[in-house]
Amino acid sequence: MFVHETKVKVRYAETDQMGVVHHANYALYYELARTECFEACSGITYASMEADGVMLPILELQSKYLKPALYNQVLTVKSIVKELPTVRLKVDYEIYNEENQLINIGHTTLVFVDRETRKPCHPPKNFMDGVNQYFI
Repeated sequence: MFVHETKVKVRYAETDQMGVVHHANYALYYELARTECFEACSGITYASMEADGVMLPILELQSKYLKPALYNQVLTVKSIVKELPTVRLKVDYEIYNEENQLINIGHTTLVFVDRETRKPCHPPKNFMDGVNQYFI
């Protein structure tokens, strides 16, 4: 299992008239946290993987809102990878406010896809070399 934390400061443009984060922004928080998690656990970037011919589109996204996130708060987004990736990569998320209250939970499922054929494929070896150490 691999857990990574990312800090996100809520910007005014991400909120509604009440100062509450609009629900669509949680997908952006997940993406930011997932990208940082991805680099931290594998040592490679999305960009380098795409340059090597493998893409990672989202197959599924689920989000549950427990408490509102508010303008100017610094949120902690935990990305949790519980299972060794295969053709699919599942990432769970927990978002905490500044009082360390759990305010959102969610998950995404991504699929490794060959850039040329657009068909599912196995993760690149250099990615798995970095990730395997967390699942031994």
